[in-house]
Amino acid sequence: MKGYDIIGDIHGHADELKSLLSKLGYQHGGQFYSHPAGRRIVFLGDWIDRGPKIREVLKIVRGMLEGGEALAVLGNHEVNAMRFHSLGSDGNPLRPHTPKNVKQHQATLDQFPDVKEWTEWIHWFAGLPLSLDLGGLRAVHACWDDEAIRELNAIGRWEGKVLECYSRKGSREHETISQVINGPEAQLPEGFLNGTADGTMRSEIRVKWWRDLNGANCREAIFPDDPKIPEIPLGEVPRTGFSPDSPPTFFGHYALKEAAPARIAPNLACLDYGTGKGGFLCAYRWDGESIIDPGKFTTSKQSEEDV
Repeated sequence: MKGYDIIGDIHGHADELKSLLSKLGYQHGGQFYSHPAGRRIVFLGDWIDRGPKIREVLKIVRGMLEGGEALAVLGNHEVNAMRFHSLGSDGNPLRPHTPKNVKQHQATLDQFPDVKEWTEWIHWFAGLPLSLDLGGLRAVHACWDDEAIRELNAIGRWEGKVLECYSRKGSREHETISQVINGPEAQLPEGFLNGTADGTMRSEIRVKWWRDLNGANCREAIFPDDPKIPEIPLGEVPRTGFSPDSPPTFFGHYALKEAAPARIAPNLACLDYGTGKGGFLCAYRWDGESIIDPGKFTTSKQSEEDV
């Protein structure tokens, strides 16, 4: 069996990606990166927005996929981009061009002024999956939900009427795809708001979807942990089917702020350490183990030996 190296959210930071690939032993052969021992990368999505070298990141990711050296799942930023640049049957963008949505996508808009070029990338996104079950390991952008993933696996390309159907806020289809690419959320009681890292005030919180949250309060449930959240009752949260018996599962999305990567459970790890928000890029080197090894994380940060 040849191993996999799973890499979290990149957000246009090509230099960090190249540094991490080099640390993992991947070499550029003129067209794409590959590993001399036949290892492959699994990318967890969110390659666009925020960073200064989005085009280069996309070319690295796509080159490796088309060269057979990587697999990948879409992140919410790629799905949002498809919606932003697609019109519904009413003639309006599937993702409204509000100031908030434009700001989130601005770095990509600035770096791809050629509409024809960007449309081609959107077309490529549309053919990629939202999850990967490789037998011994699973990969998803935000949340592994058994029922949602079974439905989404039956979908073909993310375009046209299919994309419109899964973009209607309030619909069951929208809730299904959001569960996987954004992760489940719980509604805060009326009058309570949660401040996010970008300054947005929200009436929902992201939750620890791998736990049984029956009887938990909001402070116990929120992910990442936030001691500012009061111990108030938690709204209803959909169950995901994740259990201690699930295969090792890797996800990104949550921009953790810890100084060093760590597993969440023996079979669960988040690999997003905020590359797009001043953090670092993180990978896990998987070689078939059923229990995640805390010593097998690698980051783009310089070690003392590198300085």
